[in-house]
Amino acid sequence: MMFGMPIAITGGVFQIRAIGARVTVVVENGEALLIDAGLRGSSGTILQGLETLGLFPEQIGMVVITHAHPDHSGGLSRLVAGREIAVAVHRLEADIIAGTTGPPSPLQNGLIGKMTQPVFSRLMGSPVPVDDRFEDGGVIPFGTEVRVVHLPGHTEGSIALHLPNKGTIIVGDALQYKFARTLGPPALGVTQRPKEAMRSVEKLLGLDFDTMCFSHFPPMRTEPREALRRLIQQHAA
Repeated sequence: MMFGMPIAITGGVFQIRAIGARVTVVVENGEALLIDAGLRGSSGTILQGLETLGLFPEQIGMVVITHAHPDHSGGLSRLVAGREIAVAVHRLEADIIAGTTGPPSPLQNGLIGKMTQPVFSRLMGSPVPVDDRFEDGGVIPFGTEVRVVHLPGHTEGSIALHLPNKGTIIVGDALQYKFARTLGPPALGVTQRPKEAMRSVEKLLGLDFDTMCFSHFPPMRTEPREALRRLIQQHAA
């Protein structure tokens, strides 16, 4: 997947490879909903990808951040600067995006986390006002149904976005799909509470989808719910 070159996921859903993460774009009735914003410095790559899709910056209605790690939110401030774009995140991480709470290091090793915290703070970009502070089950005002699924564990405010009309779930970093072969739990070294993270993803089994999108891996299109069921069973054993 080339930087800035969008790939089609399903009707009206695309992903753009930005710096550090994939940005998901949902297009409906000429308006774009962006999910995540990559690392600091990603805004140009994202806008290039949107241009390839025939979209202008003014067509971005909202940017949703799945969680406040810098590879998901660092490009946000430059992306929305000077533009009327709403910003949304789960309420538990809204203060990090808004800059009223300092961003913790994603690294869970205590000593290394403390040593690297200043570096990650710089990667976050400038604070951005938050327009919508999500709760579990919230519905995003958009042309197609987009529902918020709170998945605490990777971080306090990690969320997935469920698009039932598109048969798609966007899980951020709540799960991994290594080598496009194996569905796995979130990365241990950057996950706050791994056991809670696995309990959280159990709620995804109650949702209807046939495509699962990730922030760092290709989409999973072959029986993702069954693969998730097997993963949960393995961790329960």
